[in-house]
Amino acid sequence: MARTEIYYFSGTGNSLAVARAVAERLGGDLIPIASAIDGAVIETEADVIGITFPVYYANLPSIVRRFAESLDSRDDAYVFAIATYGGAAGASLKTLGELLRSRGKALSAGFGTHMPQNAFRKPWESKQAIYRRAEKRIDFVLRSVETRREGMFYSNPLLQSVLTPLEGWLRRMTALHLEEVSNTPSRSGLRVEDLIPLADCGFTVSDACTGCGICARVCPVGNIEIVEGKPAWRNHCENCLACVNRCPAGAIHGGIAKSGYRYLYPATALQGVESPHARAG
Repeated sequence: MARTEIYYFSGTGNSLAVARAVAERLGGDLIPIASAIDGAVIETEADVIGITFPVYYANLPSIVRRFAESLDSRDDAYVFAIATYGGAAGASLKTLGELLRSRGKALSAGFGTHMPQNAFRKPWESKQAIYRRAEKRIDFVLRSVETRREGMFYSNPLLQSVLTPLEGWLRRMTALHLEEVSNTPSRSGLRVEDLIPLADCGFTVSDACTGCGICARVCPVGNIEIVEGKPAWRNHCENCLACVNRCPAGAIHGGIAKSGYRYLYPATALQGVESPHARAG
């Protein structure tokens, strides 16, 4: 029987929900990427490897880049990825494929899965309708993985084709936005990858904060410490918004968080997105 491992990165639960469903149906191990990259090299003998992640700024989250750059799998392993997004997959699957190729590996298949937007409000968006479509999409992914199908399969190929020529412009706009929210001088020349960890500089905490520490426990990368009863960010942020959306008092504001908007995948238990660093400590 094929050994299957499903690696995931998730902040507000969309990617975790998809990864859990896939792991359960395939009988695979569910592994947080944040715990897997503790070492310099990620060695695995799995026959089937799934990588599930949200799309940030039309590309891969930084932690998924580092994961791909460290993955040492079998040459004959079937590696597939599932990108979850509120808009489109952007360059995420292409970038992941390139990173794996740089290590002599291959991305056998990539799948896009539309999920509710977790960064800003879409008034026209029906979350329940999106969840129902996502269930059908997961069925398609599973059938494809079981038959070892290869290729890239986007849930919205038309939008994907429209956005692809705009990748360069989107990247420049992303850099300008991240400079603003991270309080970095405009036109700093820093790369998007350099600015993402600094985005937490824009977070503020209101008097509603009770010092409960939930934000520190749910941060997937252990980026938050509680100092004198308040959260302090340590500038290796992944921009996942777990801290903002999990705060029971709604006390975290600013940065990339949109005022008044909060989102969590409804079936995601708190411990499901708790930081592996917090559980170990």
